Amino acid sequence: MNPLSPTHPLFACTATLLARTDAPLRPKAPWQPGLLLGVTEGSYNLRALLHLLNDDLDAAHKLVQVHEDDSTANYIHQLVHRREGDWGNTRYWVGMTGAHPFYAELGRTTARERVDSCQRGEPGAAALAWEEMTQLLGWIVREGG
Repeated sequence: MNPLSPTHPLFACTATLLARTDAPLRPKAPWQPGLLLGVTEGSYNLRALLHLLNDDLDAAHKLVQVHEDDSTANYIHQLVHRREGDWGNTRYWVGMTGAHPFYAELGRTTARERVDSCQRGEPGAAALAWEEMTQLLGWIVREGG
């Protein structure tokens, strides 16, 4: 479900991203190159997460890497490195994220357990990662992150 208002300038591209059914755990290239080209609406966290949902890891990384004082940016930063398969860097950013309030919405699985699951390539890890990113999108919209 699209958490953005239908009048939000990013509603249509967000709907396109959320309609995906084949998001890989570790993408090789953006899913739809140019989908978010020139997008400046929304917070840097919202834009970074949309790039991440589009498998554009470089664009997402550029937006969050300069905001180490923001735990939500750090959370997205860990997701970028997780999707790259850079496990050491992912764990570093899990530590930098700290006790993020979104973790309460993830249920019983910890961030480190999710990293381990992805690193092992467990069945369902890609679907779990996609669910986490889409839930984080809702949280960012709801909390103004």
